[in-house]
Amino acid sequence: MLRLRPRPAETLLFTTLPAASLEPNNSQYKMTYSNIPRASIHVGSNKKAFSSQMGNEAERRGWDEKRYRLRNAETEKNNHYNYSRKHLNFEIAKGCKVMPLGSNPVPLNERLQMRHDELGFRPYMDAKHPSQIAKNSPNSLVNIIFGGDHEVMKELAFGDQEIDTSDPYADNSHIKLMPAITDWAKDTYRFCCRLWGEENIIGFDVHCDETGVHAHVLTVPMERVRERGRIGSKYVHKNNLDKVLSTREWKALPKEERAYYIKSELTKDSVERVSYAKVWGETAKDKSKYLSDLHTKYYNEVGCKYGLQRGIPYDELSPEERRGRRHKNKVTLEAERQAKLAIVEAKKLKANIEAETAIVTEQKEAAQKELKTAQSGFLAKIFQPGKYKNEEATRLKESYNAGVKEATNSFIKATGLKWNGEPTATSLGQRFRMIWDSNKSLSQELKSKDSIILEKDAKIKSLNAKVTTLTEEVNGLKYRLTLIDADAVDRLQTAKNAEMVRADKAESELSTLRSDYERLSRKWNEIWNEPEYNEAARKVKARKEEETRLAEEAKREEQARENRRQTVLDSIVTNGKDSLRSFALTDRIDFNEQEAKSIYYGIMAIAQKFGFDLCTKNGVSSAVRKLLEGLSWNGCTSFRMECVTNWTKLFAENDNMYDSHAINNFICFIDYMSCSSKTNVTTGGSNGCADQLTNWDGTQKIGLEALPKKKRGMSQ
Repeated sequence: MLRLRPRPAETLLFTTLPAASLEPNNSQYKMTYSNIPRASIHVGSNKKAFSSQMGNEAERRGWDEKRYRLRNAETEKNNHYNYSRKHLNFEIAKGCKVMPLGSNPVPLNERLQMRHDELGFRPYMDAKHPSQIAKNSPNSLVNIIFGGDHEVMKELAFGDQEIDTSDPYADNSHIKLMPAITDWAKDTYRFCCRLWGEENIIGFDVHCDETGVHAHVLTVPMERVRERGRIGSKYVHKNNLDKVLSTREWKALPKEERAYYIKSELTKDSVERVSYAKVWGETAKDKSKYLSDLHTKYYNEVGCKYGLQRGIPYDELSPEERRGRRHKNKVTLEAERQAKLAIVEAKKLKANIEAETAIVTEQKEAAQKELKTAQSGFLAKIFQPGKYKNEEATRLKESYNAGVKEATNSFIKATGLKWNGEPTATSLGQRFRMIWDSNKSLSQELKSKDSIILEKDAKIKSLNAKVTTLTEEVNGLKYRLTLIDADAVDRLQTAKNAEMVRADKAESELSTLRSDYERLSRKWNEIWNEPEYNEAARKVKARKEEETRLAEEAKREEQARENRRQTVLDSIVTNGKDSLRSFALTDRIDFNEQEAKSIYYGIMAIAQKFGFDLCTKNGVSSAVRKLLEGLSWNGCTSFRMECVTNWTKLFAENDNMYDSHAINNFICFIDYMSCSSKTNVTTGGSNGCADQLTNWDGTQKIGLEALPKKKRGMSQ
């Protein structure tokens, strides 16, 4: 498949990362990314069937909180389903109507089958496995995922609300869906309808409960072709244009009536059919061009309205960029995303450290400048009076008072002090002491700032070391990212070589088998040319045909026997019900002998038919209930119906009526009748014995004895 979009970094392969380029820098690869948001269109692999499980996942049918947890536990797939955002999912129905996801009562897979039935599509079934679709069956559906840049789609769906879509267990029940995402979904739905037809858009499901917002579109590739078959003719009546006959109907008319019809040629109508190759391309090149045009059309009609640019075509990329755009699974994409996030965080930390280092350096320079200023001021205050000459020192020694006065005046003049009154040595010493103390505190402050500067220098050194370490880690991550696809290419090349070796080996084995087959075929033909083998084969074939015929006849005979057995049982049950019905219409309170025998054998027939055990009380009760179920009580009062029902139960449940000997005899009789072609049976025919079953003509059946001589009378 041609990849015209940057591959996504999210878990579902539908968002688009900026295009990446690799540039060598000092024997290291430097990866740069464009920050242009782009749309993404992911066309799934060719499909021949769509299961109900896939439809339930797309429509979230039956997905409760437990189901979400189980799907997130599949670490190899790197899923990020958030149950608290399930209510934000929606779908676009016919007529561009926005509905909650799963609102359609007909599941997605059934809607797909209904559309296939409308188009008359039937997949090829595997000859060895009739319940499976054959590999050479044509592709009958296309699953497409529309999405875009992660941040753009997130802003369309959630606006400026704070949300972490990568956390599957975060509580996002308070999040509201923005109208912008429904506008994007409607525009995308209209785009698909214009391109493939609304009747062929089976499902349009928008998922907002995963890492990135995206839409699943299930379509049926359909083309319109001319109807197959020969073009016939039709004959239209001259005076009645609504009267149209076919060629066969016209020829069936008398010759004098044919002149009233005019012949006109029929035209073939166009029909719809499923055709993946005609829509998406018959060759890989055609399919690549179709996908490229699809991306361009989507950008011109939808993507440009939402700030989603078109990706760079695959054939215009450099080899390094192509390697970064290859299809990757979710685990690889998640690893790349985590690595890129780590690089971004490392860069942010490095920038913060550099800013802090600049601030500390500025503070250090300010402190050093302040220290120099303070030192120069202190020296100016102390040593600015000037150098005293030797003569002045001598005069100070000779005249203490004069020297003190002159020194005092010089000091006052140098420091610019103002005195109230005449300065004395004591006041001058006090003032000098005050200046010295203030300068001493200033010196201590300068020492403390110097120690702070030393600490900042040490911190700057540690931060610089940390920045160096982070830079090395970032470079290592970048280099590892460049090797991800390279390693994949090597693995694929190794696998391809292994498959080629295996294919060559299989080809050689196939050639050997073909030569063996040809040799055995020649030998087999030589053997069949011998007359003895031909005669033996003819006899074997005849014997197998005879065995097959006998087996089929035995099967048919067994089925016919079973049918006759059921017919005999039904006839006996019908006789019993008729006798019970005739008794119910009388005023008698006891069965006569013929009625008793009919009811007795009817109960036995029901027991044989439904498998009731007459040796137990429950079995007898069940047989009686079955006998009374379909009985017609028309013309009987409710009291009479209740009495007859109770009398029948008492009659049937009389002890020792159904012993094993009588039941075995009855079974033998039924088996005997099932072997005969005469299945019309009555109980007590006109010419038969009253205590035995007879045929329709009154002849006695062998195998049954008289009923037990017990009293069957009932009292009211």
